[in-house]
Amino acid sequence: MESLVLKIIICSGILLGLYHWFLSKEKTFVFNRFYLIFSVVFSLIIPFVTIELPEFNEEKPTLLIEQEISQQILTGQILEEKSFDFTEILLVIYCLIALIFLFKFIFSVLKIKNLKGRKIIYKSRNVVFLKQDLAPFSFWNTIYISEKSFKSSGIDERVFLHEDIHIRQKHSLDLIFIEILKSILWLNPIFYFYKNAMVNNHEFLADERVITKNTDIKNYQELILQEVLKQQNLSLTHQFNFNNTKKRFIMMTKQNSKFAKAKKFLSIPVFAIAVFVFAEKVYGSNIGDLKNDYGIKSNATKPSLNHSEAYKEFIKIIERYEPLIKNRDHEKFTKEVPREVQVKLADLFDNFNSTDLIQAPIWVKYTEINREVPTANQIKKFMSSRYNIEIDGKLVENKVLKNYKNTDFYHIYILKVIPTNPDYGKYDYGVVLYTKAFAKKYNAAKNITVSFKVDMAEYKQWVKNDTISPKKNKDAKVSQPKKEKITKTIVEDFSETKTIPPPPPPSANFVQADFPGGIHDLRVKIAENFDSSLFDKKTGIISTSIFISVDENGKTTDVMADGEDTAFNTEAVRTVKLATNTKVWKPAKDNGKNVKTVFKLPLKMQFAKNSPAK
Repeated sequence: MESLVLKIIICSGILLGLYHWFLSKEKTFVFNRFYLIFSVVFSLIIPFVTIELPEFNEEKPTLLIEQEISQQILTGQILEEKSFDFTEILLVIYCLIALIFLFKFIFSVLKIKNLKGRKIIYKSRNVVFLKQDLAPFSFWNTIYISEKSFKSSGIDERVFLHEDIHIRQKHSLDLIFIEILKSILWLNPIFYFYKNAMVNNHEFLADERVITKNTDIKNYQELILQEVLKQQNLSLTHQFNFNNTKKRFIMMTKQNSKFAKAKKFLSIPVFAIAVFVFAEKVYGSNIGDLKNDYGIKSNATKPSLNHSEAYKEFIKIIERYEPLIKNRDHEKFTKEVPREVQVKLADLFDNFNSTDLIQAPIWVKYTEINREVPTANQIKKFMSSRYNIEIDGKLVENKVLKNYKNTDFYHIYILKVIPTNPDYGKYDYGVVLYTKAFAKKYNAAKNITVSFKVDMAEYKQWVKNDTISPKKNKDAKVSQPKKEKITKTIVEDFSETKTIPPPPPPSANFVQADFPGGIHDLRVKIAENFDSSLFDKKTGIISTSIFISVDENGKTTDVMADGEDTAFNTEAVRTVKLATNTKVWKPAKDNGKNVKTVFKLPLKMQFAKNSPAK
């Protein structure tokens, strides 16, 4: 909300500045009138406009790295009570002040309508002769003239024509429009200057018409001066005299510059630039960013034949920790390398060029929540009970989304609920949303991820060890699940949301959960129980990510899978449940207390082409 208000103020200020420096000095009064009105409307609308920019592709650096298994602390259950928010008080105060200004506006209208005096019809126009000795003015479709002035000199045709122009051109509508905006958006000081600019331009329009009918400019100016001392406090009227008398006199005799027409067209590029600057931009996924399974990115710089100075300094620092890097010990590295050194390494890593990235033996980079803005159509869909909604790490009811626009969110991730999930049937999708404020705070925390490089030989061996070797049909220990339980993946407009959101940052004292016997034992149990007979016709590599929920007592409470092949996801979840249900994990600890965690385990299966079963 704050950013929207700021955009409105800045945008309206820039457009008014253009008017003040270029257009207000020219006698293009009709154009100026509509420019001012359009500028106000434009500045109110453009911050709510969303521009979807096309995605662009960049070549990825070829790099093989071993990624650390990540865990995240679960936060919160369904919100039953809304926590106190100080912004609600500010909103109430703002609305009260806006109401006061609106009542003041209504009072101004009633004050004019309640002016008492003799009414006549003069040249098909309503004229009211007031008892007060006021300067002539008009409002809506009525002209107000002092009774005293009428008795002494009658109705001056120049005065009547001046006020008649205000009525014919409906200048009162402009003033009512800007007064209402001033009342509702009273925080925007620029609208006060817009009103002054509109009123001045209205007077220039009326003066121009009078001078066209009566070429005696000096005589008309003397008439205006006679009325200067007659003051009134009627904010919605077009008074015959103003404190801008000098400007009016100058405009009466001023000639347009030779650039007057060109200045009109100057507004076109200004509005075009304002659209790009102040509209909300939704970017397509940039596949040029280096991303890991959690959506962590590190932007590569332009290629260079030589190593950067950042790389040279980076290497000097990590030489102190060569044993940790050689053994690829994530846990010891994060504990034994001081935080300030890790930050230094991450800062240097951000300045690597492509050559640096390829040859670096270790990646030390900041974990960020990527910008993946949901569409307005998606937000509408998520209000259905088919979706389980999580905002900033907390489960919320679907109706809460009514309080948000799609542009309030910075990141979205959607996970299909598969048949083996305990929540299957309750909802079809799990939706994780991060607001801009949460993402900004998370990214500002400078959380760091460490990854180690492997050479091709090691990588092939790692893939072999990390890949489940398909068993022959006769070796399968578990019967094939019923076909009706395997459902096709429903593809909606979620193709842009492929990345897994990063976990909330654990504290410095966070200790990971541990499977009894270690991760190797877990992989062995999965391989022993996986039924590959379901995938005889498959070729190549199928992969998925398993998410294992472990409570504070070390018990497995939930298993979910995220992969392209639904059947593979289903079998993977079944196998992992079978491997973990009877086991008690060593629970994760945060500041010495047992906490719930989600353990992520990548899983691959490689099928040889045309390999018949024996």
